[in-house]
Amino acid sequence: MSSTHTASSGSGPARPPLGPGRLDALRAPAGPYAEITVVEETGSTNVDLAAAAGSAGDLTVLATDYQNAGKGRLGRGWSAPPRSSLAVSVLFKPDRLPAEAYGWLSMLCARSLVEALESHGVRAGIKWPNDVLIAPLEPGADGWRKLSGLLAQLVPGTDGRPPAVVVGAGININLTAGELPVATATSLALSGYDVGSTEILSTYLERVAARYRELTSSGGDARALGELRGLVAERMATIGAVVRAELPDGQQLEGTATSLEADGGLTLTGADGERHTVHAADVVHLRRADGGYA
Repeated sequence: MSSTHTASSGSGPARPPLGPGRLDALRAPAGPYAEITVVEETGSTNVDLAAAAGSAGDLTVLATDYQNAGKGRLGRGWSAPPRSSLAVSVLFKPDRLPAEAYGWLSMLCARSLVEALESHGVRAGIKWPNDVLIAPLEPGADGWRKLSGLLAQLVPGTDGRPPAVVVGAGININLTAGELPVATATSLALSGYDVGSTEILSTYLERVAARYRELTSSGGDARALGELRGLVAERMATIGAVVRAELPDGQQLEGTATSLEADGGLTLTGADGERHTVHAADVVHLRRADGGYA
């Protein structure tokens, strides 16, 4: 592991570098991870880890606190000042999971991130299909804001092996208001929480490993996938909200988000009782109809 940052200077916020935390205990042979590498800077942890997937082991991690060319959903660019955010990607190479289980690995990571945040006193939830939200520490403060986006990438298998999946998360740690990419975003610091990238990384990886072990030990059977879907749904801020889904052809669907389906789709129930299920690949944006974010 390498981390060669120097202390921040000037009048900006104090930004300590990403440190080792509890990572040594998570590495093999004592821990569940084949390897955990922390680099000072990279273009994209997802791109780098996907390129190394052929020779890397199941549960390999690449993390940094300065990602300068990240990509989000639909290819949107994502970058942030050094040490203001955490970028972490996890490589999954399961020996035996059914095809339908692969699509749930990003949701497994989203649920794990929510659990990690909650363990540090952060109020967190999931926005369908791939965001983690937090609410401000101050009681009564204004609503949910985006803290993290997750992106899954399928890597084709070689030599007869099944495919692998890389799931990356970008987490806003101490971005200032002027550094936020969009008005609906926030950072832990802006929302009043005093927790840094080192603590979040260690706790997140602990939770990912535990949830992944539960999934793979069952072979990803219907029961295990059903339990995972329930865990995700119970932390999904989207469920129960009136939302508007914008489709690629310009159409919009509006209704109450009523359920998360077995294939990961979200079912909307309109005012007339008509039900529509939308999928992440078919939706450009999904927003609350009242202008909120969840």
